[in-house]
Amino acid sequence: MQKTKKQELVIFLIIVGVASFFRLYMMVPIATMGTIFPPLIGVLTIIGLYLLVKELFEWRLAAIASYLAAISFWHVSFSRMEDSAIIIPFVLVYTFYFLWKGLKHNHRPDFAMAGIFGGLGFYTNTSFYTTPIVVMLLFLNYWWYLKKDFNHAKYEYAKNKLLQGFVLLALTAFAVALPAMISFWQQTAPMSSVGVNISVTSLVKTLGMFNFSDSPLLPWPIGIFFIVGFINELIHWLRRKHGHFSTIHTLLFAWFLIVLIPGFLSATAHNTLITIGVLPVVMIFTARGIWWFFDKLSSWYSMRDAHSVHEAPVITALVMIVFLFSIGFMEYWRYFK
Repeated sequence: MQKTKKQELVIFLIIVGVASFFRLYMMVPIATMGTIFPPLIGVLTIIGLYLLVKELFEWRLAAIASYLAAISFWHVSFSRMEDSAIIIPFVLVYTFYFLWKGLKHNHRPDFAMAGIFGGLGFYTNTSFYTTPIVVMLLFLNYWWYLKKDFNHAKYEYAKNKLLQGFVLLALTAFAVALPAMISFWQQTAPMSSVGVNISVTSLVKTLGMFNFSDSPLLPWPIGIFFIVGFINELIHWLRRKHGHFSTIHTLLFAWFLIVLIPGFLSATAHNTLITIGVLPVVMIFTARGIWWFFDKLSSWYSMRDAHSVHEAPVITALVMIVFLFSIGFMEYWRYFK
């Protein structure tokens, strides 16, 4: 157990080091907070993604997802610009991290922290304003899960705790976001009407920007694993194995689809700025795809030779490390060269 903890810590520090290198390498050394703020937020986002995925699944999957985000051309680009859009994935990963901790442990401070980070998101840009829908869907799914799996007495207790936590989250977020919401209302109130226009073209371009555009956001090996992970998780979600939708998967798919809505509405699809909020969940789906593939590879190797049962996980891990290192070099070359 102690060896595993040390291994986890070493891998985590390596990922933070890689994230810092990609965001600070060859930066113009100007002693202003404006220059260092985006890279700092970028690195903190990688740390938050690690914590979130570890809370949702386990640390090895967290390592893969956060590493992919650390080397991502998309995230690195915004981490080296002075643009508030980089804050959106930052507040999202910490909002959902503390929210999930609150759900698991019924700990009120976690709900309050989720509300603080959620409220801060309203100071970025209007593409964040769809996020409360994700939280509401998660709340409804979790309520359904409690009703299906708990007996009456336990359900009543858990339901009250859940309501208290979400009320605390909502009040905290509202208090933090109120000045931003007032400013938003003052800017939009003079408009006689707000047009909403989802075209097939914007829908296709936004969904295709990860793999199928002229300049896809994901390099082709990562893009393939993203599709694999997305399809596998979608099948798992729709099966409703315990009579209700998986709460984790509801969070992932609501996050992906709801936060993409501003991209669907954009006249300049695909717009990587207003859709950057889905970047963390894209990395989670990709990590799930990679994990599924290498797990199948390890099983195949073990079945091929009965004497290789113990060495299969080691060989698979080494192949995965080489693969991830190669992707890191590819993204380095893509951005810096």
